Amino acid sequence: MAVDLESDTGTESRSDGAAYLERLVGGPGVSLLAMALVSLAMWTGAQAGNITPFVLTPPFDEAWWQLPLSVFAHSGMAHLTSNATIIVVAGGLVAITAGIVRYHLFFVTTGIAAGVAQVAATDALGEAGGVLGASGAALALVAYVLMSNDISSWVLRHVPRWVVGVAIVGVAVALTLRSAGTQIANVAHLVGALLGAVAGHVNLLRTE
Repeated sequence: MAVDLESDTGTESRSDGAAYLERLVGGPGVSLLAMALVSLAMWTGAQAGNITPFVLTPPFDEAWWQLPLSVFAHSGMAHLTSNATIIVVAGGLVAITAGIVRYHLFFVTTGIAAGVAQVAATDALGEAGGVLGASGAALALVAYVLMSNDISSWVLRHVPRWVVGVAIVGVAVALTLRSAGTQIANVAHLVGALLGAVAGHVNLLRTE
């Protein structure tokens, strides 16, 4: 009888492990592959002087394909690998707990929203320019993980709402400052982190 129980436990463990691996590969694994392929296409296009399809610029309704492509396109190998590292770790945790479909919807949606916010902000300041990269989505994933874990969820359930608001903004600002720079899309980082923090606080991607 004990042997049967051990066998069942082992089978269940292997089944769980296979499910986790499937979500890791189908979630962040697919994102990284798409990032690599789109970035390679952009780098190839750069040789011919044409990167327009991969950079998000206004007006957004004239070249709608820029919205998703700009999330996956990256300016160089350093840009690509830095975001890939974050996505593997934070994205892996989100994909395992939320599932592949929810992960991809969250990744693409927050990435597009962050990019649109960055372009809108620079356009409002009279500074023409575009944006590309998954940094906004990557920080959204990190903020989601930070705000949705059991410890932070328990703490935030027992404090006033204004403290929750400060915590959400604080996480977003801290993540933004951590990666801030003169040549970096700081608005996209902030918006991505804010979206992730809010989504994490309400456990937007929970499956139960």
